[in-house]
Amino acid sequence: MIRVMNTNLIIGKTGSFKTTGILFKEVDEVIDEGNSLIILDKKEEYYKTFKEKLDKRGYKSLVLNLKDAYKSDSFNPLWLPYKLHKEGNKDRAAELIRDLGTEIFRDDNKNSDPFWSNASINYFVSLVLILFKEAKEDEINLYSVQVLLSMTTKDKGKDVKNYFDNLDPLDTIYMAGSGTVYAPSETKSSIISVINQRLNVFCIKEQLLNNLAFNDIDLSNLDEKSAIFIICDDLSQRLGNVLIDQVASLDKKFTYVLDNFDGVLLSSLNDLLDRRERVYVAIRNEKEFTESYGNYMEDKFENIVDDFSVQEKMKVGNYNDYPKASFRKVNYFDAAKFFSKEHEKNKGDANFIDFVNKEIKSLNDFDVK
Repeated sequence: MIRVMNTNLIIGKTGSFKTTGILFKEVDEVIDEGNSLIILDKKEEYYKTFKEKLDKRGYKSLVLNLKDAYKSDSFNPLWLPYKLHKEGNKDRAAELIRDLGTEIFRDDNKNSDPFWSNASINYFVSLVLILFKEAKEDEINLYSVQVLLSMTTKDKGKDVKNYFDNLDPLDTIYMAGSGTVYAPSETKSSIISVINQRLNVFCIKEQLLNNLAFNDIDLSNLDEKSAIFIICDDLSQRLGNVLIDQVASLDKKFTYVLDNFDGVLLSSLNDLLDRRERVYVAIRNEKEFTESYGNYMEDKFENIVDDFSVQEKMKVGNYNDYPKASFRKVNYFDAAKFFSKEHEKNKGDANFIDFVNKEIKSLNDFDVK
């Protein structure tokens, strides 16, 4: 029997029974204990094997299916940071927005100029914070981010620039976004191009984008024991990472089962290991893992498993009843209408200030006479 601890790194080639010989047994035990789980389930083996047992044990099972959006629960990645922001925890909310932006816009090519990804992250943070300040609750979604983004290119971004002109330079929105808003046209266009390119990986898929506007997986209200499955491929992995990062930010105990983790760069992994959360990471390529996380990353694990000779494997199940996603009407922030009202208000303020200045001048002229 292989000894397991809180933080476990399982290293073995394909066919070594990492999943069915070790991780399945650990998941089975966690369910018996009644603890919550989040599982990176790229091959859909865990959902098919354990869904029926989870139902019998009274778990709430949730699926973020990024490979087939029609068989998925919805997950709005802006919802948890929005709730934190409205509750007054603005610093934590800003961290989660930046984590989301980092996952979407990070460039893993070490030879690339980091300016473009950093600028994209900062402007994305700024746009989301504008939504948090100005939009209605049901308008907080990636649709609205795209609408705001389009205003940056409309009429050379005149309306957005006017909005920024009236912000306090110490406002977080201003500090995050002014570098793009006031950048030369060519630089601004390049930043917007990077943002559009990265967002379009998710946003050109109609059902997926719709799923990302609603919130069946409501991390702000996750009180019962839960099992969250993330089904994704390499292209959609980053959105899966966002869900893992946000679960890791909660003050709730979860067991993290991160199978087929090769090539995955997860922001919250270091923190999970430092906190000694119950974590299982399974990889095939040790060299690739250390290149991604550093040569000393393995030292952070309490237990490394690389010998599977004594393992008996469990069978993969055949449960095949997935959630059925529905296409719902999305409310989004009407940025054009909002900026039009802001323009009229600012124009009115400017006229009033001009009127007051003229009155003061006339009084001064009267005094002189």
